[in-house]
Amino acid sequence: MASSTDDLGLPLLSEGKVRRIYRLPDQPGRLLMVATDRISAYDHILSPDIPDKGKVLTGISLWWFDQLGDIVPNHLISTDVPEAVAGRAMVVEELSMFPVECVVRGYLTGSGWAEYQDHGQVCGIPLPEGLQDGSRLPEPIFTPATKAEYGEHDENIDFDTLVTIVGPQVAGELRRLSLAIYSRAEQIARDHGIILADTKVEFGARADGTIVLGDEVLTPDSSRFWDADQWAPGGANPSYDKQFVRDWLTQESGWDRHGDQQPPALPAEIVAATRDRYLEAWTAMTGLDDPLGAAATDADRITPMARVVVDVMPKPEILDPQGKAITGALGRRSHEGLTVRQGKRFEITGEGVEDRLEEIRQIADEMLANTVIESYDIHVER
Repeated sequence: MASSTDDLGLPLLSEGKVRRIYRLPDQPGRLLMVATDRISAYDHILSPDIPDKGKVLTGISLWWFDQLGDIVPNHLISTDVPEAVAGRAMVVEELSMFPVECVVRGYLTGSGWAEYQDHGQVCGIPLPEGLQDGSRLPEPIFTPATKAEYGEHDENIDFDTLVTIVGPQVAGELRRLSLAIYSRAEQIARDHGIILADTKVEFGARADGTIVLGDEVLTPDSSRFWDADQWAPGGANPSYDKQFVRDWLTQESGWDRHGDQQPPALPAEIVAATRDRYLEAWTAMTGLDDPLGAAATDADRITPMARVVVDVMPKPEILDPQGKAITGALGRRSHEGLTVRQGKRFEITGEGVEDRLEEIRQIADEMLANTVIESYDIHVER
């Protein structure tokens, strides 16, 4: 999408079915990601919106970023956002996103169930005979998909195809990280009485090649959550996700999703029930009694992940060839009066990391900086 501006007064970088991404001109390398209240199904944006859905998606993602911080870094910088989008937006790193959806399935359902019925496998992975819709798999499986443009369909691919898209090393790391995220999240969800049937995550890369978790994570839009007490293979499982809307569209509305007509408007009772399901998912997972109140009055109560940042720089008296070369190049390009020094940035995450600054200072002394020629600064970011 071409860059434009809207009522936020910021350059609009892209707009998907649910999210808008803006550039922050005064923060290079940072983006504003806003979750709208729109809901989509079968590659159509539905109407009307689901009230508060964007806040739910943002709040759940923030909570999960905190739970997964020791597995993989994520793109969250802060929740200090314009008042107009408070509670439904976050400032994130700009990454080079991999053009694939990283899907992990712990249970057989959805497109995986359809593929299993036809071929006895999912994305090239053979599965045991006799499984039913909703069966728990012997072990979680990584089933990537191509990331389609708006209006097109994602397509499941096998691992070899993923390798041709991102290369063998990245493909292997995407699989490892995706399975690790699912394993952690599945156990946490189970402890809260919820089954995580499957989930979709997205990753990008920093300039130095570090793989980072991006977009949303483990929300009802990107995951299939079932009530553990009501789960049973072989039948419909009550869900906390937008399957509720999909079922109404395909079973009650009379709409043919394979036809050319746009889907009908959602009735008021479906809108209200869908909003309730999203809020139930948030409350059940996080334990917040008033999640919307938490989002509206104090973003920190959603528990964004804290990280300790260690910035390492050569001491002023130490020759810095790379910085000197860049400084000279700037002068030749008429950028006078600027001096560049090259440094390194380390991000440290983990439980209670903001309370372990002395320990991290010791780590910086011993491993992160050569204190003979380098100095460092330590600070906490959320």
